[in-house]
Amino acid sequence: MNAGLMADLPSLDGSGADGVGLFRTELQFLIRSKMPQRAELAALYSRVMDAAKGKRVAFRTLDIGSDKVLPYLRQPKEENPALGWRSIRMALDRPALLRLQLRALLLASEGQPMKIMFPMVASLDEFLEARALVEVCHRELQREGIPSRIPELGMMIELPSAVTMINELAAAADFLSIGSNDLIQYLLAVDRTNTRMAPWFAPHHPAVIRALHCIVKTARQHNKVISLCGTLGAD
Repeated sequence: MNAGLMADLPSLDGSGADGVGLFRTELQFLIRSKMPQRAELAALYSRVMDAAKGKRVAFRTLDIGSDKVLPYLRQPKEENPALGWRSIRMALDRPALLRLQLRALLLASEGQPMKIMFPMVASLDEFLEARALVEVCHRELQREGIPSRIPELGMMIELPSAVTMINELAAAADFLSIGSNDLIQYLLAVDRTNTRMAPWFAPHHPAVIRALHCIVKTARQHNKVISLCGTLGAD
């Protein structure tokens, strides 16, 4: 199942799901009037893990930008924000914000089946840079005498560039997750927030099916777990 708030977790048991395939961490940032502190985030993530009762939870790092804007974070006005400064691009450009979240996640992961995945990855370099930041945070906590271990690290496949680079990305990541909403949007050049474009937002377009086939086939070749999120997951 997908989740983003503590209120979503009670339905996990009744859903029959094996775990939370996507926990949208940006919702906790969007509902606040100021930047949360590391201790607050760590406590929240720990409560999420406790509520999952041993089932695996995949936390997606901040997917901010485009139609999701933090009121307390200065962001430039963009003519086309869906193609702009968002998600992993913003996180790597502002590493202090990403490290805040990563340290909180590592604090909450002790002894529990957590996954961390990065959104909107366009290249192998981006994923390796994000992985390196996790390792930096891990070493920092160890030096502080805080028990920490690196959880499984994966990425969202939701860009055409990621589809064409899927062999290298699947080799580097511990797991993959297809972000079907954005993948369809970028493959077909259709704004998914524009209701007028709804007839052109076609999940069963041959290009989409071929992209999904390529992703899944390659993930299996590398023996990597792959999941799917977005409205296509309900079909």
